[in-house]
Formats: sequence, structure tokens, C-alpha cells
Amino acid sequence: MKQTEIIKDEFVYEYRLANGLDVFIHPKPRFIQTFVSLHVYFGGRDFRYRFDNEKYKLPQGTAHFLEHMLFENNGSSLSDYFLNNNADINAYTARTMTSYYFRTKNNFEDLLNRLLNNFVDYDFSEKSIKKEFKIISQELSMNDDSDETKAFKSLQRLMYKDESFNVQVGGTKTSIKEINKLVLKQATDHFYHPANMRLLISGNVNPQDVINQLENHIFTKKAWPKFKEIQREVTLEDKGRHLFRKKIKGLNTNIIEIGIKIPANVFNSPDHFLLTDPFIELAFNPSFSVYKLLKVRNFYNNNFSISPVYDDDYSFINISMQTKKVKLFEKTIIELMEAINKLKITEKIFGAYNRSQIGSYIKNLDDLKASHNLIESLIASNVDISTYFEKKKKVKLSDFEVYKDIFKKENLYIVEYLQES
Repeated sequence: MKQTEIIKDEFVYEYRLANGLDVFIHPKPRFIQTFVSLHVYFGGRDFRYRFDNEKYKLPQGTAHFLEHMLFENNGSSLSDYFLNNNADINAYTARTMTSYYFRTKNNFEDLLNRLLNNFVDYDFSEKSIKKEFKIISQELSMNDDSDETKAFKSLQRLMYKDESFNVQVGGTKTSIKEINKLVLKQATDHFYHPANMRLLISGNVNPQDVINQLENHIFTKKAWPKFKEIQREVTLEDKGRHLFRKKIKGLNTNIIEIGIKIPANVFNSPDHFLLTDPFIELAFNPSFSVYKLLKVRNFYNNNFSISPVYDDDYSFINISMQTKKVKLFEKTIIELMEAINKLKITEKIFGAYNRSQIGSYIKNLDDLKASHNLIESLIASNVDISTYFEKKKKVKLSDFEVYKDIFKKENLYIVEYLQES
């Protein structure tokens, strides 16, 4: 078992089971609760892929549909079992993965066994499939996106012509009609292999006891077939346009969504996850012209936000704004990009920022839920935990220089939803 000391006397243990499942254990003996997350690398994008050098397709929404079905696998209710044991269990499907997670104060070993029992074999009745189809169809009918969400989705479509970047995770009422027992079997056979999963456990547990329990579980002892890597083919090309405008009746104010595409050579760097958020926070520090430019024009307010958006195959910086002054905001963004390109961050400011980051990081590790979420996000992003924490302490100002080059006109995309008078 590999042991990594992330700060003094704080450890994460890593172990790979014989079936290929990577296990991460973060013991927190001072806490009562235990948090468990099981990630399966099967998400909304996986409606076309290569498996064993052959091309395959699935109806859009299959990953989300399967997530729902697994709560009634083999005719047994997973939710009821956890509820009867005073524990919370839930799941979600994102673009690149599905996550099943629970937390409990008691009966951890029994609940972990029950969770893993659910992923040993699969049996879905036609009756349960029809029942779930009705439930998900109703969910899709009620999915009334806000204008802000619609604008953001328009931005994604503008930036990437590849449908897998813009797919609706739940699919459509038309696509999920194609889901049947054969489709679900294909999905479980190809994606629900232990080697395509990650398990994270945080709380008052003994790492060796957990590994012993896992190694004696049927989930590990089962004769799994040899895992075959899933190959996904995506293109990062855009549609040849950088601006999309749409006039909408009844809009309360103008909505602007901006994307600044991060080139593949930057987001494929192993340190991308380590550096992107800090660079944005540094660039918009009140000491610098970027912040002052937004502030003096009254754009730095509750209607303004900036954050990175990333998955394992693409990344961009998203700026959102609601304003009556559309033309001025467009001009400001161009000036802002030029200012960031010329930004001079001093060692003094960087040092103060870095110290506060490390302090915040240590504080997070002192909270069970926050530390579990932090490690979970690293695992989900395929970040090497054994080196991440040490690298974080050694980040240098020069590491951020490559990010300045992102802020160029060719990487800029703008979507405007405008009030129709």
C-alpha cells in the first residue's frame, strides 16, 4: 500500500486491487462520519467510442439512465437499504463520469459491502426499464433551462463543433427510447469494469482493515475479464465563428457569455489543475489593472463571474456578465485580455497569495467533508495525488507565464443574448 504524507501527520493511502480498482483511503480518526465515493468513468459524452479496436455507439443519455437503474439492480432497492441503516446515498452523472456516494456514522463495513454488491452483476427487468423511462422522460420535460444556462450552452456550441462537448447528459426523450436490456448490457460490459473505477474513503477508518475487507469481497474475487481501454475520439475545432448574437423578447437584461479557449498543450500539462485557478485569482487581484479596469467601469459586481471550465479533454476560461452596456463590456474584455498579457505579478504579491493558498488548503484538510471533496476532485481529474500536494508547496511565479499567452483574440469567443425592444 502506497502512503503519501500530504501535510504533517496527514496521509492518503493508495492501493490497486487484483481486479484493477484503484482505492484511495484518507483516514481521519478524529471524526465520526465516513464519506465514500465510487467513480465510474462513464458519462454523457460516451455515446460513441472505440472498444477493443471496434467502433461502438450508445443512445445519448445511457450513462444517466444506467445510474438510475442501478438503484434498483437485481430487484433490490439500494436507497431503501441505506435509509434503513440511517445513511445517505446518492449519485450523479456528469459529462465524463458517474459517481455513487454515501456518508454514514455507523455500519460503515456493512454499507460498503452493500454498495459493492451492486456492481458485481447486473439484472434489469423490462418492467423496471419502462418505469425508469417514464421517470426520466418527466425529468427531461421539466428541464426548463434559464436564459443564462441557454447562453452558456450556446457558448459551448460556438467553441466546439464536436457534439460530445455539448451533449445533454440525460439525453433526450427520443434518444432514451432506444435504451433496452441489450444497451444496458453493452454499457456495463464496456464501462463498469473495476479498472475503470476509483474508490475514495475518508473518515475514521483503518486503511489495512479496509483493504482486507475489499480483498475478501466478491467484487474483488470475481473472475473479471481483462480490461480493455475505452478510446474516445474528439476534435477541439470550432465552427469557424467567434461571435453569436441572439435577440430575445422578454429578457430582463442582456446576457453575455465569454469563453477563452485554453490550448491543448496547456490543459494537457500535468500541472494544469494545479495552476489554472490560482492564475485567474492572481490576475484579478485588486492590486492589478485588470481588476481596476472592471471596477472603474462598474462591471466588477454581482453580475460578473469568472471561472475555469475543464474536463480531461478540453478547457476554457468562462466569463459571465449581465449588463445594459454591451458594447462597452466588449471593449473592456479586449482591453482586459491585453492587460493580462502584459501583467507583471511581483514576487511580494505572489508570496502573500501563495501563503494564503497553503493556509486555506491546510484548513480544508482539517474538515472531513472539504478534504474528501478536494481529494475527490483530484481523483476525478486524474491528478496524481502522490505528487500534487508537494508540487503545490513548490509553485513558482514563473510557472504562470504560459497562461498569459492564452489571452489572445484567436482564443476569444462571445455569445450575446440581447433584449429585443
